Amino acid sequence: MTKLKLNELMKSMDWTMFGIIASIFLIWQIGTVGNWSTECWILLCICLLGVRKDQIDVDWKRFFLIGIPLLGVFYYFYGSGNGFWWKIANWMFENNRHPWRWDSYMNAIPLNSGGWARWISTPFLDRAMVWVYNYGFVLSLWICIVRSFWTRSVKKMLSYALSGHMLQFPLILPFYNLILLHEVWYVNKQPDLLHRVFADENSLLVAVMNCFPSMHTSISFAMLLLALREKDRIFKYMMVMYCGAIIFSTLYLQIHWVIDVIAGMLFAYGTVKLTDFLIRIGASHVVPAKFKRFYSKRAAPASSELTM
Repeated sequence: MTKLKLNELMKSMDWTMFGIIASIFLIWQIGTVGNWSTECWILLCICLLGVRKDQIDVDWKRFFLIGIPLLGVFYYFYGSGNGFWWKIANWMFENNRHPWRWDSYMNAIPLNSGGWARWISTPFLDRAMVWVYNYGFVLSLWICIVRSFWTRSVKKMLSYALSGHMLQFPLILPFYNLILLHEVWYVNKQPDLLHRVFADENSLLVAVMNCFPSMHTSISFAMLLLALREKDRIFKYMMVMYCGAIIFSTLYLQIHWVIDVIAGMLFAYGTVKLTDFLIRIGASHVVPAKFKRFYSKRAAPASSELTM
């Protein structure tokens, strides 16, 4: 009798609503850990306005069983990834494994310093570009992952995540281990427009190396390439403007060289294509047929389903 009542109770619960609440809480935690400003949340909300145009026909409850744990995994690596990255950067600095040193070569190329990007500069634009740059490394990725979550597409979530930090981090390390290139302002003995505070000289040197290719550029450009595949025009236009601003900020703030930016775009294009290949192979040969049948079951009628 008790078991029967328990089954009835479980069936009577609105698991879709529980999934929505859990998802919102997890996304809020992501923003909290990232110390998102009000502007970050506004940008995310604007990008979500037309999400229904890209939603796929999958039952919410079935999606939440996969989507929420997957989002949680991304959140875990996001929280631990920054410390891991700086450990690698410090290791490379201490071991000094840079057979190629490009500061003088890059500085000798006309217009390569990107100083032309500051032909029009104002205090307001300075503050705006600092905000764009400081958040751009992760916010561009999280906006796309969160939005793909609300489209109920595990494939899109994986596509954005793999094209972003998950593949770019390991693939870019050989460049950073072989090539020593410092930030533009440091090479040209200019003020740091990001106004960073460094504990000592070693901390400064670790922070200003590893420029080629520009990973701010590669992350944002990869997100832009994938965003252009979506149907919603609001999202596409916002990502064009935001990701374009991230790339421009690297030049405006005298962080990256023009060649770094071009290399970052090419690197991003290659990463997106590699991700497409891996997902295609995984969907064909790795994902079990039972999982495909479970996940691809169509959503319930609109009257009983929550739409975003």
